[in-house]
Amino acid sequence: MAILSNTLYTVFNRIVPAKFILFSVVLVLTLVTCNKDDDDEDQAAKIEISQWIYDWMKDVYFWNETLPTVVDIRKKTDPEAFFYELVYEPEDSWSYITDDYASLSAEFSGTPVSMGYSPAFGLFSNTNKVFIIVEYVYPNSPASKAGLKRGDIILTINGETMDTGNYYDLYSQNSYTAGLGMYANNTIYDAGRSITLTATTITADPLIYDTIFSIADKKIGYMVYTGFITGDNNEFLATLDLAFDRFKNGNVTDLIVDLRYNPGGQIDASVHLASNIAPAGVANGSNTFVTFLYNSLLQSYLEKEEGPDSENLICKLPASAHNINLSRVYFLTTYYTASASELLIIGLKPYMDVTVIGEWTYGKYTGSWLIYDFDTPPKHNWAMMPIVIKYANAQGYTDFRNGLQPDQEMQDNIIEAKPFGSTEDPMLATAIEAVTGTSLKSTRSVEKPGYRQLDNKLKKLKRNLFVNNTELLNLQHQK
Repeated sequence: MAILSNTLYTVFNRIVPAKFILFSVVLVLTLVTCNKDDDDEDQAAKIEISQWIYDWMKDVYFWNETLPTVVDIRKKTDPEAFFYELVYEPEDSWSYITDDYASLSAEFSGTPVSMGYSPAFGLFSNTNKVFIIVEYVYPNSPASKAGLKRGDIILTINGETMDTGNYYDLYSQNSYTAGLGMYANNTIYDAGRSITLTATTITADPLIYDTIFSIADKKIGYMVYTGFITGDNNEFLATLDLAFDRFKNGNVTDLIVDLRYNPGGQIDASVHLASNIAPAGVANGSNTFVTFLYNSLLQSYLEKEEGPDSENLICKLPASAHNINLSRVYFLTTYYTASASELLIIGLKPYMDVTVIGEWTYGKYTGSWLIYDFDTPPKHNWAMMPIVIKYANAQGYTDFRNGLQPDQEMQDNIIEAKPFGSTEDPMLATAIEAVTGTSLKSTRSVEKPGYRQLDNKLKKLKRNLFVNNTELLNLQHQK
């Protein structure tokens, strides 16, 4: 700052009359002082956020015993970096922090600003070139209105080829022109056409498709569920209930739940779906769905103050007027099936015949609280989702770090994706065959072009199983 001041003084001395020099120097010194004050205030605010992070982590973080007991918080002027310093890396690859609580909240409420399609990012073999395959499209979204559909391929954005260094920034823009590709003969070609997309606030209801198949003597319900989100005033749970009413009225005997692109979400939605699926005698409010384990501080508090049957320690399957009373259920999975999806699968296993078809799941047996500034008005827009719990099913099954093994293993051929509900979809066809014992003439997986799939940052965030516990959060906040 001193060098800048001297330089400005020299320039002013050369080009302006002497009577203005004193004013110029005063102006420069004032600007320098203001900037210094602003910097100091900014640093102080960041230090305060770091203190906020540490205080919460010390109380609720599952691995809080690994945190340093002494921290010179005055040196922690980068809150994000400080948060990840505290994360227990040998076990925890899930805890998350952001300085944009509003966007995070919109994602979890199901009203994000989005173009309305889910991307699978592919990387061509032996190159750094990236392309996008559309996994699914939300109805009535900008993508849907532009004609984008499941299985479409995007090769360029605003005429720029995507690579490992720019693909996520290009994809994350709020408006762009997408150059489309096409797949044929194990190769992806430029399709010679493009569409223009602009993000808006959408309604991201996770139930994007449901139908009933009548095959042989079976009535098979099929639903595609892309995330565990309750929605504002539980609107998405109401949508789910309507689908199960259709299944009930259609005398469904078996159910296939497509979780291939479901990274998880809120446990309340997972429990709600489970209570609609489980045998009626199980979904009656008395059977354990999952149990929760906290750090020793929270665990002892809950056991002492609320007792061993606390709802914060044991989650039971509630009764449901929309229950279809099944004895077996089939799940379609991929590596991106995670968190609340896995909780649903293992939570039902003690009570019914559960068959998993597809790929090994991701492997996440932990859950987070969404912690933000609860003050009114809030002092900052930071929010974090530290791991707070580990869950297990009624038989104590947990710690599936490598994921859940499918009963029938097969890959999801997204490069040749069929419309949802098509019996030419190899994974769906396999599930129907398992239900009916009847072979379908489906398009089986064939040789794929040389590519591998890259991780999706948004799906990584959504893998954080969100446990909504307002009472405990308020208790911690008041301490």
